[in-house]
Amino acid sequence: MKVAVRYFAVLRERRGTEVESVDAPEGCTVGELYTRIFPPGPEGSLPVLYAVNEAYVPRTHALASGDEVAFIPPLGGG
Repeated sequence: MKVAVRYFAVLRERRGTEVESVDAPEGCTVGELYTRIFPPGPEGSLPVLYAVNEAYVPRTHALASGDEVAFIPPLGGG
């Protein structure tokens, strides 16, 4: 199934794009999709908030074809 994924801040820099269409397997959760796109490396995974169709969801939220997914990293400021 196809989902649209939006990236913000450092994730946008890592992927080199703000939005892309991604193939996800049927039954995939938003957390599983994040791990597929950003597999844990030596530094571990960046903690993010998950949103599907403009609503915050838990990482266990099951995706459906056509969903718009956003991964929102922590924002710092001062």
